[in-house]
Amino acid sequence: MRPIVLFILASVLAIPVFAQKDKILEIQRDVALLQNEVRSMKSSMDEKFAALNVLVQQTLDTSNKSTTALAILDKTLADKLKEQQTSLNAPVAGVNTKVDQMTTEFALMKEAVGELTELIKKLQGQLSDMNNAVRTLAAPPPAPAPTAPSAPTGPPAGVTSESLYTAALQAKNGGQLDFAARQLEDYLRFFPNESYAPNAQFNLGVVMVSQNRFDDAVKAFDAVLEKYPDYPKVLDAQLEKGRALAKSGQRSAAVTELRNLIKKSPASGQAALAKEELKVLGMPYTAPTAPAVLRKKR
Repeated sequence: MRPIVLFILASVLAIPVFAQKDKILEIQRDVALLQNEVRSMKSSMDEKFAALNVLVQQTLDTSNKSTTALAILDKTLADKLKEQQTSLNAPVAGVNTKVDQMTTEFALMKEAVGELTELIKKLQGQLSDMNNAVRTLAAPPPAPAPTAPSAPTGPPAGVTSESLYTAALQAKNGGQLDFAARQLEDYLRFFPNESYAPNAQFNLGVVMVSQNRFDDAVKAFDAVLEKYPDYPKVLDAQLEKGRALAKSGQRSAAVTELRNLIKKSPASGQAALAKEELKVLGMPYTAPTAPAVLRKKR
C-alpha cells in the first residue's frame, strides 16, 4: 500500500516539472528567433549606412572639384579683364585728348558761325555795299603821287565795319587765310573802337596760328589780353597764346602762361584744357597746397 502511495505522489509531482521544462524551451526558441531578427536588422542597417557613406563621399568629391573649377575660372576671367583694361587705357587716353582738342575747335567754329549768322541777318540789305567793298579791297592800290604821298586816314568808300568783318570771317572759314588776315588787320586799322574789334583781334591770332605764324599769333593774343580785359573770350585768348608759345618752341613761357590761366580761373573749361596741354608738355599741373597754420605757443 505504501509503495503505491509513493508512486502516486511521484507521478503528481512530476507533472509540473515537465510543464515548466517545455515552457523554458519555448522561451529559449523565442529568444533565439529574436536574436536572429536583430542580427538580420543590424546587417541590413550596416549595408545601408555603408552605401550612404559612399554617396556622401562622392558628393564631397564633386563639390571640391566644382569649387576648384570655379576658382580657376574666376582667376582666368580676372586676368582677361586686367589684360583688356591695360590694352584699352592708352587708346582711351589718346581719344580723350583728341576729343578735348576737337571740342575746343568745334566751340571756336560754333562761335564763328554764330557771329557770321548774326552779321548776315543784319547785312541782307547791304549786300551790294559789301560786294563793292570786296572789289575795292581786292584791286591793287593806285600808285602814290611822287610829290605828296599820304597815308589813308579812313576806310575806302563803301566799306563799313560790318561788311569788312563779314568778308574777313567768310575768307577765314573758306580757308583763304592770307586774305582773311589782311581783312582783319584792315578792320583793326580802320575800326579799332567798333564792337567787333575784340573778335577781329582774337580771330587774327587764330588765323596766324593756322598759317604757322606762331610769334605773330602770340602778339595778337597779347593784344586781346591787354586791350580787351573784359572780352568774354579772354580765357580762350590766353589758352591759345599758351599753345602758340609751345608750338613756337618757347616751352617755359608756354608752361608759365598755361599755369597762370589755371590759377586765374581754376574751375573753367579753359583751365581743364590747359591742364591737358601741360600734360602733353610733360609738366602736369599740381594745385599749390595751402601753407600750414602754425599754432601760437601759450
